[in-house]
Amino acid sequence: MSETTIPPAQTPNPENHDGFTAVVKGLETSLAHIEEHGTTEECLTSIARLERAISSLRYHQAALAHQTEINVVHQNATRSNLKQLNRGTAATIALARKTDPHGYREYLENCRILFNDTPHLAAAYSRGEFTEAQMRAILTPLRILKAERRTEFDQLYAKNPRLFANQGTRKISDTVKDFTYAYASDDQCKEQKSAEEQRRIKFTAHPDTGMMSLHAELPIIAGLALKNDIKAKSTSLKAHGDPRTRAQIEADYLSSFCTSPDATVPVNMNVALVMTDKTLFLGDRQPAYLDGYGVIAPQYARELVAGKEILNNMTLAEMATTRPPAFIDTLEASIELIRLYTAPGDRELIAMDSTARIFPEKMKKFIRTRDRRCRTPFCDGMIEEIDHVTQACLGGHTCVVNADGRCKFCNQAKETPGWQEIVISRGPHRMKIATGMGPTYHSTAPPATGFAHQPYPQCMSEADWVRSFEDWLNRPPDTGSSPPDIEDIPA
Repeated sequence: MSETTIPPAQTPNPENHDGFTAVVKGLETSLAHIEEHGTTEECLTSIARLERAISSLRYHQAALAHQTEINVVHQNATRSNLKQLNRGTAATIALARKTDPHGYREYLENCRILFNDTPHLAAAYSRGEFTEAQMRAILTPLRILKAERRTEFDQLYAKNPRLFANQGTRKISDTVKDFTYAYASDDQCKEQKSAEEQRRIKFTAHPDTGMMSLHAELPIIAGLALKNDIKAKSTSLKAHGDPRTRAQIEADYLSSFCTSPDATVPVNMNVALVMTDKTLFLGDRQPAYLDGYGVIAPQYARELVAGKEILNNMTLAEMATTRPPAFIDTLEASIELIRLYTAPGDRELIAMDSTARIFPEKMKKFIRTRDRRCRTPFCDGMIEEIDHVTQACLGGHTCVVNADGRCKFCNQAKETPGWQEIVISRGPHRMKIATGMGPTYHSTAPPATGFAHQPYPQCMSEADWVRSFEDWLNRPPDTGSSPPDIEDIPA
């Protein structure tokens, strides 16, 4: 177990930084007093400033790598007949950065996207607003799009400069995928289907520890169902006083499927899939969100609900003409549709309240759907605990406004003396977090649909379409009428 110690008071002896020596020396001089005598707030502020400086330098590394590739391409084009004109660039850049060369071809592809298609993102990166890992989470999903779509996303970012504010890499990746899947849903759906064909399980023995590790790649729904069932079992047993840790309970429960002749795989699967009504019924291209997994292509989400392969952009009426009459009955009998209402004029989930101190199960499920991941800035942990923003002992109410989802580590960190949190906005749900050590942060819940918080002026008129659709859905099957289409939505 490592311990936190105070570094000895001695002058470091860094290597020669060539042209950066003056900059490094000046930085060391300005930090020397803070490193030895700085307050907590001064230390944390300096750490944040250094992180911005490091991120800015990473931008320049990316710019130099991009220019290196351009030079290599020109050289190989003039003196050889290589089909791959940038051959060797990734390896030499990895050597210069003293890292493993694997993954540097993708790094160069991200650099091309950054400097050729996304100037606003590049400018923000140069100012140190994104770390290298965050920028990789932004650029990697954009590879599947054409250049003009990447530029479109860059322009959307310019209009929403706080699109990725205080987000971790997983949240950032989900935000970008919510945009990209709207244009690449067909290909992505095919990739996810073909990926399921690669399902496998692997056992690795560890003789030195007397243990064996298990690695399995399962289809999304099967994997989530198994995960949810194991988590629920461990939580239940632990609440009833089981002396084992949750990790031990989960390991024992998983192994019991194979070692106990009476064990059965769970049949009742509870998987939360959030999507708009138009995506489900009218073939809209707005991506869906699968709780516990992330953003998925709309076509793939429709097929998960329908249980059958359906053509892209297929309306319910078209499905009814191409499928047997039992298709709709099967959908309604096997899938439980829960309607989550958004605030008029926006895309934020609203409502639910309770007079109890402990959050009811339905409210917990609502908050998990709203927050998706741990609400601590930059944390990508899964939600393990539902917590009061303002503690109940301080007068905080048990309601969705005064609630957030946290991983276990962050929920414990919140109990640090001096740590305070308040809700500053209901729609979108936004919190202000003061650690008690100087810096303050903001945490905003993601939009229920779409990738950015933005007004939705058609909300009220589309509510009329929803009512007309429900009327059609409840009509007798022999009326011969068709459901309302996109064109039927009032202007």
